[in-house]
Amino acid sequence: MMVDLSDRIRSLWSDGRADCLGVIFYYHAVPAASRAGFARQLDWLARHTTFWALGGPLPDARRWVGLSFDDAYVSVWENAVPELVERGIPFTVFVPTGSLGTRPGWVQQPHHPFWHERVMSAQHIRTLAGVPGVTVGSHTVTHPRLSRLSLSAAHRELVESKAALEDLIGQPVELLSFPHGDWNQAVIELALEAGYRRLFGIEPRCYRTREVPSFMGRVALEPWDPLLVLRLKSRGAYRWSVRGFRAPCIRA
Repeated sequence: MMVDLSDRIRSLWSDGRADCLGVIFYYHAVPAASRAGFARQLDWLARHTTFWALGGPLPDARRWVGLSFDDAYVSVWENAVPELVERGIPFTVFVPTGSLGTRPGWVQQPHHPFWHERVMSAQHIRTLAGVPGVTVGSHTVTHPRLSRLSLSAAHRELVESKAALEDLIGQPVELLSFPHGDWNQAVIELALEAGYRRLFGIEPRCYRTREVPSFMGRVALEPWDPLLVLRLKSRGAYRWSVRGFRAPCIRA
């Protein structure tokens, strides 16, 4: 049965507008051609929400948003970081430590939009870590699908990336983003045992309480998304795109 698009839009808007306190967005690349659009997104968010640094407590605000960047691409350094720093907006960059200064080996098709990207260098990451409001998190060593690895191999990815980043920036690294959004219960337990305090997936979630769970879903955002899409996503009106949310069992 066909569903009228206007009915779908109305249901999406009403689904999220009343009680969504906050969302976490994740980006990948921010190409030069999209820098102006990215800046417009930041300005809209600054007018309508309060920014949350993912490592800290939630702000006491009517609406909040967290910003994160997976893969630590150079285009983020060149085009996103200056706009964020100029506005004093906190953000988190999740770094795959085995690819610093190189092209992303997990992007394997030349037609992929990130084929020409490079991962930030060690110096980029050191500099970022010294910027007020910036948090550096782990994105493993080699960017694998962790649930497909043996437990010992997954353990190495989690422990070695954390140790490498802490040695590089001289700060504790307590945040982890799962590459490809891939995890299972065993991976969750390994990550917590490795010392990560907050874990981030890519299941779109809208948060209604002021409690911060150990595992949090995020919403994909592109720097070229128009402001209407940004507005809908910030209100939770994207949840129709997935059938459900897998919540890991986190032992107290």
